Amino acid sequence: MFPSRRRSKEGIPAPRPAEERPATDPVDMSARDYLDRGARRERSLLSLQELSNELNVRMDLYEIADVALLNILGHFGCSKAALWILPESSGQDAVLVRGQGLNPNIARAIGTLWTRWLTARPGGIVAPVLVSDLKDLRTIPGLELAESNGLALFVPVIARRRFLGLLALGKRVGGEDFGPLELETLQTSINLLGVALENTGLYNRMVESNRRLRKANEHLQELDRLKSEFLNNMNHELRTPLTIMVAYLDSLIAGEPKESRRFEHLRIVREETEKLSGMLLNVLDFSKLLDDELEIRAELGDARASLDTYYEERRPGITADLRELRFTTATEIPPSIFDRDRLVQIVDCLVDNAVKFTPHGSVIHIRVEPTRRDDREWVRIDVEDDGPGIPADSLPHIFESFRQGDGSQTREHRGMGMGLAFARRLAQKMNADLTVESEIGKGARFSIFLPTG
Repeated sequence: MFPSRRRSKEGIPAPRPAEERPATDPVDMSARDYLDRGARRERSLLSLQELSNELNVRMDLYEIADVALLNILGHFGCSKAALWILPESSGQDAVLVRGQGLNPNIARAIGTLWTRWLTARPGGIVAPVLVSDLKDLRTIPGLELAESNGLALFVPVIARRRFLGLLALGKRVGGEDFGPLELETLQTSINLLGVALENTGLYNRMVESNRRLRKANEHLQELDRLKSEFLNNMNHELRTPLTIMVAYLDSLIAGEPKESRRFEHLRIVREETEKLSGMLLNVLDFSKLLDDELEIRAELGDARASLDTYYEERRPGITADLRELRFTTATEIPPSIFDRDRLVQIVDCLVDNAVKFTPHGSVIHIRVEPTRRDDREWVRIDVEDDGPGIPADSLPHIFESFRQGDGSQTREHRGMGMGLAFARRLAQKMNADLTVESEIGKGARFSIFLPTG
């Protein structure tokens, strides 16, 4: 009588050690008439070396499957084999990648049944499973299907403790069993295969991610080009009729008594036309800025003097709209580097933004003072209001082009969502910076930092 067979935790009989087999056990007849145990081990090592070298230069899943099956079939002398891979998405059945000597439909069914059974075992199964050792467990799904199609064993493909797939081998052509040395060699081959599949999956996902990022970048560049082209065309198409409209309005206003209602109506139309013309001019400048064509003439100067002139020009209009505009400066302001016209454009955009988003009776404060930031001296220009403030979720996007806090057609505030983006790009073009701080109910403060000379 043979000694009793041991069983694994899963209830699957473990391969019988060589010392427990009788001398007449077929597995111990290892010489096979011309090879001794040492020669077989050497042949196994050469096979593993060849497989390792081949897998090392393959980065395609199907090439790896072909190389692995060819090597394993040749080494063990089997005529049937199949490799199934589990998709990354959980809950999906294994996919037949390569099959040899099996009907594809039958192979798919076998792979589905066996991967479900193996992965459902407590703790999973990592060692080769011999079909002949499972004859007492007739409740295993797919067992009869495997036997009737000449499959001898199944080996889970695992890498970093993750179940990647399953490999099956048919019976050996010479009728020999899979002995301990063959099972060890097969397990090592599968380990090499698992590492190759894992690395290939990571590499392919990286390549695909890079491809998608490249396509997204190309799409964004094309959108930028189309946007710039649209802005240029829109400006050139609209500025000419606006110029003519302004000229005719001036002519009509000049012929009307200032006390008449017609004069007041024409004056309002003239002011709105001038606003529209200014918006279009900003759009044109913004288009040039996007294309890096806007000329900047940054010089060392007194920012306070430039803004004092702007304040005197802008205050009447702000006051007429029932808002208070204040302007204060520190006693000593060091010279800073800026383009005077562009600085006024930036501050004007910030003041316009404050007027747009604050109610009547609000205070808008322009403040100029020296400051220290990042171990450097700067001139800081604040445009601060006491309005409702900016929601926290809008702050990270406040300087994005054409973005508004309320982009709906029924929004309360007018505008194209371009002013703040334009202001920040202008500031950066002058090697300055533009930041924002705000809290709901406590207003907003935009700060321009000009480098000092």
